[in-house]
Amino acid sequence: FGVDCEMVTTEKGFELARVTVVDEDHKVLYDSLCKPRRKITNYNTQYSGITCEMLQDVTKNLKDVQEELKAFLTAADVLVGHSLENDLFALKIIHERIIDTSLLYPHSRGPPYKVALRRLVERYLNRQIQVVQEEKE
Repeated sequence: FGVDCEMVTTEKGFELARVTVVDEDHKVLYDSLCKPRRKITNYNTQYSGITCEMLQDVTKNLKDVQEELKAFLTAADVLVGHSLENDLFALKIIHERIIDTSLLYPHSRGPPYKVALRRLVERYLNRQIQVVQEEKE
């Protein structure tokens, strides 16, 4: 399963705001917003796509998201993503079977540097993602 989480910055650091899971056919199996526990100080919209309006009426919390994910993810499933340690940390779960593109395609300068996902997508898929409006013009 492909996994991607979006985080916002709160008074105590990053917290989960959205999680998306897709299958091997790119079909979205799960896509949910999540209300952070603490006061949000930065929505990180240019990276996360999350806005104040999106979270305004959300009542689902982290525990709800964890329960919903447990309903269909098993320990035998392989999770694929970029810098998955951040996503798993935000979800507050441990999963042993992962494929992490930030490890598969290491930075030329080595750890702790990582190639940005948008650079990998440009290089290997000839697509642009996470493009800031000024860059488009």
